[in-house]
Amino acid sequence: MDWPGMVTFDADGMSAAQCDGDACVVCHKRWPRPRVHVGRLPDDSRVMACADCAEALFPLFPASVVAFPGG
Repeated sequence: MDWPGMVTFDADGMSAAQCDGDACVVCHKRWPRPRVHVGRLPDDSRVMACADCAEALFPLFPASVVAFPGG
């Protein structure tokens, strides 16, 4: 699963498991294996996150509220 708004992450400070996609880029959780593709490293390796952290990084719905016209 890819997430909208992919970003490039800096590998400095990331563990080997995070760089390999075996651990969540945010919370370091390894099990269950993170399945959401949230970005890339400069070498085009995929950066993965667990579903909860992916939602925190890139919310599905914008936080702003727009009023309906005439209502």
